[in-house]
Amino acid sequence: MQLLQSFRLSSLSAVAPFALCVAVICLNATSVFANHLVLLEGNCPTAGDVRPTNVTPNTCGDYDGDGRIGTAEDTDGDQVFGTLTAALGSDGINQNGNVTFVTSGVFNQSISISSLNVNVTVQAAPGVEAVIDAVRRDNRRNADRQGSGSGINIAPGLGDSFSNVVIRNLTVRNWANGASISGNVRVTIENCRFENNLNYGINVRGRAQVMIAKTEVHSTGYRQPLVRTDTGETLVPSPGTGISFERGTSGSVFLTTVSNSFAVGIENNNIGSPGAVCASLVNVFNNNTNFENVRPTSEPCGGGIKRPRDFFDR
Repeated sequence: MQLLQSFRLSSLSAVAPFALCVAVICLNATSVFANHLVLLEGNCPTAGDVRPTNVTPNTCGDYDGDGRIGTAEDTDGDQVFGTLTAALGSDGINQNGNVTFVTSGVFNQSISISSLNVNVTVQAAPGVEAVIDAVRRDNRRNADRQGSGSGINIAPGLGDSFSNVVIRNLTVRNWANGASISGNVRVTIENCRFENNLNYGINVRGRAQVMIAKTEVHSTGYRQPLVRTDTGETLVPSPGTGISFERGTSGSVFLTTVSNSFAVGIENNNIGSPGAVCASLVNVFNNNTNFENVRPTSEPCGGGIKRPRDFFDR
């Protein structure tokens, strides 16, 4: 296949978990999530609304060397994509598969997963710096992304089956919410960074079950003052919490750092059910309140996590 012939296998052969990685998706023989292959390239930001789509081959994040990036890469008929929206959409993995960033870049689109009964992995290959950023060079004070948007929005709704999502090796910054997770979904967040998001670093709601490991959540609520360009309103954190598990959810936080939150570092809103959230070997520093209804432990999380009896999706 022509696409596979263009892979830089020599640079990837030393990385076993990413055996065949190309622009946005990874073909991994050991992964249960690798049920469809697409690739996501980097980008070439410039000032102004117009983003370049045709460049000198192998420059500006052009991983496959065809001279196309961004939206031009989305529509050229191969398995390499240039935008998150297209890679996750019907021409890409169609909300069911594995998306791997293989060139570094800053992406101003959110990761949105809304389908039930799917397996989705979104990750950056080793050595790739993939940043999901609400701030765009020519629109630094936008209100749509920074005032109300989520860098990662996982909301498959309620039903008889669960979706399974893995988020790995990404940086998410400057959104209203770094990650918003709700509905019937099991999520793993691994080796990620959430920085300077306004309301929540990670917010877990509904029936979601979330495992957070080897992740950093910093300065939630301190991206202010942010003045909306359309109304002049100054946005303030509401509430400015690093990691929040709402009523009806459960999860674990392991080998993770949470620092400098405007409100709580790690909170569990399952009132009367502190066992719904396990916080093991976590590092918390300089949050307004480090823990709320959470009992940190040095023991590993496991079968002791208790699901709350009642489920509320709000």
